[in-house]
Amino acid sequence: IIYIRNSRDIYALTEWLQNTLLKKVNRGLTPSVEYLANCSTMKKIVRMAAKMLSDQDHKTATKQEKEQAAREHAAYIIGCVEYLSKF
Repeated sequence: IIYIRNSRDIYALTEWLQNTLLKKVNRGLTPSVEYLANCSTMKKIVRMAAKMLSDQDHKTATKQEKEQAAREHAAYIIGCVEYLSKF
């Protein structure tokens, strides 16, 4: 299991991605979980989280775990953006 939201660096990238997506939503874009899960920033976030898992727990994340973590984190970001776009 990869825990993505447990690092200052990961949080900073997530916040940047969230703000960028919010700007696009305000311009009329409808975000997609699959698109966001496969963007280069999300891949970097997942790589950082997988490295932390390897360093701290001495476990290697599988490709499926990384993909699942990316989709879950993308859904989390989209949920935050949808909430923020209401204001």
